[in-house]
Amino acid sequence: MQIKKRIAVVAASILAVGAAAGLASCGSSNFDGILIWGPEEHEEVYLNAIEQYKADHPDFKVEVRFAAQGDAGANDNVGKDVESAGSIVTFPNDQLISLKRMGALSKLTDASVTWAKENNVLASVEAGKIGDGYYAYPISADNGFVFIFNRDAFKDTSVWDASKDGLKEGYTFRDLYKALDERGAQAGHEKWANGKVIWPSGSAWYESGVFFATGGDYAVEYDEKGVQTKATCNFGYNLKDDGSKDYSHGLDAIRAMMNTMTEEDGSVSKHFTYTDDTDPAYNDYVDDHIGNGSKANDEPLAGVVSWNNSKPKEAWGEDYDVEILPTLVAESKLLGGDGTRYTWRSFSGFKLMGVNPFSAFARKAPENIVILHELAQYLAGKDVSIKRYEKSNLGPSNLEAQEDERVKADKFLNALNEQYSLKDASGNNIGFRVQDSTPANFWTPIANFGKGVYEAVADGKTGGFNNLTNAQRMLNQLQFDIEASAD
Repeated sequence: MQIKKRIAVVAASILAVGAAAGLASCGSSNFDGILIWGPEEHEEVYLNAIEQYKADHPDFKVEVRFAAQGDAGANDNVGKDVESAGSIVTFPNDQLISLKRMGALSKLTDASVTWAKENNVLASVEAGKIGDGYYAYPISADNGFVFIFNRDAFKDTSVWDASKDGLKEGYTFRDLYKALDERGAQAGHEKWANGKVIWPSGSAWYESGVFFATGGDYAVEYDEKGVQTKATCNFGYNLKDDGSKDYSHGLDAIRAMMNTMTEEDGSVSKHFTYTDDTDPAYNDYVDDHIGNGSKANDEPLAGVVSWNNSKPKEAWGEDYDVEILPTLVAESKLLGGDGTRYTWRSFSGFKLMGVNPFSAFARKAPENIVILHELAQYLAGKDVSIKRYEKSNLGPSNLEAQEDERVKADKFLNALNEQYSLKDASGNNIGFRVQDSTPANFWTPIANFGKGVYEAVADGKTGGFNNLTNAQRMLNQLQFDIEASAD
């Protein structure tokens, strides 16, 4: 379809934005063609895609250039001068709110939102949402965590489902620990008797998923300058109508964490080791206990809750496998619990692509906004998504691209997409929580909290999580620290 014909069907809301942008000053850039901002390794991908786009659309005569200013650095670079910034910019979803406040994102029309939802993993589309509106096209869905494991450690044990040739549905950490004992007792597999299954229980990214699982969440409000004015969180408790505190989901989060670390008698399982982001860093732990690592023979890594770490795939070869996250069980020796089972949620980030209505090309004419949205959809589509994956292993959010044989063979992406598709009986998402803008004081309090939980079960440390009263006190402190960060 020709460009001029397609312009007519785009909703007036985009044209209105373009008209408003056309009133802006010209900015400092002398280039008024289309400028794409992305990571340096994608320059060839995008420029080749533009040549194909021009071949498919003979009426498209615009000069297109690329600059390596997008992704992680997008927010800072756009903030220097919105008008000189890229016409189309790629960025991680946690920059969405900030970029919108700068005026750097053109709102998607209803038709564009429908296109995005029909062609992408829903989680990735929701990552571009603010309030009731959508402001970016998804391009990736691979920044989450699932369970990566060595098949040889668990085959022919009580946790193995032979019919699916994988871990049984609803498996737990204690199921994995028991299976390692069983496997280690089998001739030729003795090394797994001391095998390790870990998750970074002192890393806030992973811990947050436990709180989301048991009913916790957070929200942040900002003023017009982008300064946080309010942070709310219920990781610790909910207030009842009478003003009293209901700690049930906060306590269940602690119980679930303890359950992942311990045996039924409350002792830390020999198959579990505490790790965090720095001391000891879980990535370093993986390196030491896998392949040719210094401890790979004595305490081999059997499985890890992780992002798409390439080390296990390289070390395990055909035994490399990936599954959705283990089921959490809210029961522990220290704090009791009724054993309620929860679906661990991946705290997930996504790469997005937005249209800047104040860019030089957009300001030239109202209809140029439409052209940019048309082009952004193309760059977010199947063919370019596959090229991005081939170039840098960026897992596509595009559903058609996920059917490509090379992408389908990626076990990590398959498991993560299955994690994203998890629903409860009412059809509500229970598999992920989009990692949007977090409170100013979020990561450190949660990381310290997780370390304290481990110390309670490992060292019998008192005053922290050794009884319900102390646990409630710690939940109060956690919630206060996160919410008080706006002051």
